[in-house]
This record gives sequence, structure tokens and C-alpha cells, in this order.
Amino acid sequence: MTLEEHARAIEAAIQAAADDGYELDNGSGSPIYRMDLNEVCDGDTTESYVELSLPVTTAF
Repeated sequence: MTLEEHARAIEAAIQAAADDGYELDNGSGSPIYRMDLNEVCDGDTTESYVELSLPVTTAF
């Protein structure tokens, strides 16, 4: 799979969870509004990334 294909699959999984009433948070209870999927090569992030489209959060 390509970076873009993985990003779309992750989006679909996050959306399915949101449809079931689950939301992402940052580990401290604050919502996540933005997320990127980055390509990593030899332990370093490359300049290749895709922004993920996240569902609107209801938490505040």
C-alpha cells in the first residue's frame, strides 16, 4: 500500500470508531483536531506525509 492508501484506511477506521461513539484524544483528555501520517526512513521522518481527515469531535 502507498502512504496515501494507508492514510485513507486509517481515516476509515477512525470514522468507524467515531460512528460507534469513540473519539481520539491526546492522552490527557483533549481532542485531537489534526493528524498527519509521515513516511519514516531509517528512523527519520521524511518530507513525505499525508494529512488525515478526522471526524468532528464533540468533546471540549
